[in-house]
Amino acid sequence: MASDFLTDNETLVADAPRKLFGSSNEAVRSALNQFEEVACPLCCVTPVRFAVDYQGFQLCRCPTCDLQFLSPRPTVEQLTENVYNETYFSESESANELAAADRYQFGRQLGNFEKFLAGRGTILDVGCGDGSFLRYAQSEGWRVAGTDIRLAAGARAMSCPLWEGQLQEIDFGGRRFDVVRFNQVLEHTQNPLLELARSRELLNAGGIVFVSVPNIAGLSPRLKSAQSRFHLKRKRWRHYAALHHLWFFSTDTLQRLVEHAGLRVLHWETPVLKKSGQSSFIERLYRKFLEGSRTASILDFYCQREETEGETRGRGDAETRGESKSSHAHSTSILPLILFLRRVPASPRLRVSLCF
Repeated sequence: MASDFLTDNETLVADAPRKLFGSSNEAVRSALNQFEEVACPLCCVTPVRFAVDYQGFQLCRCPTCDLQFLSPRPTVEQLTENVYNETYFSESESANELAAADRYQFGRQLGNFEKFLAGRGTILDVGCGDGSFLRYAQSEGWRVAGTDIRLAAGARAMSCPLWEGQLQEIDFGGRRFDVVRFNQVLEHTQNPLLELARSRELLNAGGIVFVSVPNIAGLSPRLKSAQSRFHLKRKRWRHYAALHHLWFFSTDTLQRLVEHAGLRVLHWETPVLKKSGQSSFIERLYRKFLEGSRTASILDFYCQREETEGETRGRGDAETRGESKSSHAHSTSILPLILFLRRVPASPRLRVSLCF
C-alpha cells in the first residue's frame, strides 16, 4: 500500500488495477460503480467539497476540524476486488533486493523504534505489502508479524505470523506487540480512527504506534494544490492520489485523530525519502531545509498509549497485589465503545463512522 504524492510525469505501473489511477473518468466509473458517502469520523458532520479532481473524485473537508477526505468513495468491496487484489504489487516491487531508498527509510524507522523502546522487540506491520519491511526488520533482529487486506505472495513466503483482513476485524488470539506500524497505510483505510483505536489495544506496555502518511500540508503538495486551484495543471489535484487515498492528513488533523484514538504523540517529523544514487549539494541542502522546517511530503508520528483513569488505577491495584504489569488484557478498552458508537443509526446515504 505504500505510496507518496505523485508527480505528473510518473509512469503508471503496468498492472490493470493500478491503471485506474491516471485513467479517464469514464474508465474509472466503469470499473468502480458502487460508492458511499462519508462523514468526518472525528466530528460526525457532513463534509464540504473543496475540489473535484481530474478523474471526477470529490475532495471534501470537515468544516469543523479541517480533516480532508474522499466523499463519495468506492465501497470496500469495490476497492478489494478492483484495486487491492492479488496483482496490486508488481514484480518489481516484490523483488528480493531492497532498494537503497527503502533501506534508508526502514533503518531510520527501526532506529527510532529502538530508541523509544530501549531495545528491540515485536513489530506488527499493518499493510505489510510484499513483506519488504518484514524481511528487513527480521534481519535486524526484530520479531515480526504482518497484516494486509490481501496478502501478497512476497509476504506469504515469510516465516512469520500473518493475518488477512482489516485490522479491527482480525482476532490476534491475545497477542500483543511492542510496535504497531502503519507505513503509508492509514490513508487507504476505511476508518483511520478505528484502525488506530485497535492498534492501541494491541500494544504491550510502553509500546509504540508508528504512523507515516502523505503530508497534505507539505511544501510540494501546497504548491501543487495552488497550481490545481488556478488551472495550471493538466491533471488537477492528481497529487492527492484520490483513488488509492481516501484520507488526506496534515499535522493538526493527524494529531487530533491519534488523540481521539487514545494515543499521545511522543515525536513527529517530516523525513525526505532518500533517492538511490548520489545526491547533489543542492539536493542535500533542500532535504535539510524540508526536514528542518517540517514541510516535507511525508509525515511520521511516533505515538504511545494514553492510559485512561481506569487503566492507571487497575495497574496500580495489580502492582499492589504483586501481579504482572503486563496483564493489560483486563484493562479498560475503548474499542468496544467505538464499535458500539459505530452502530448508531445514521442517514441511509451518509456513513458516519463514529463520534465522540
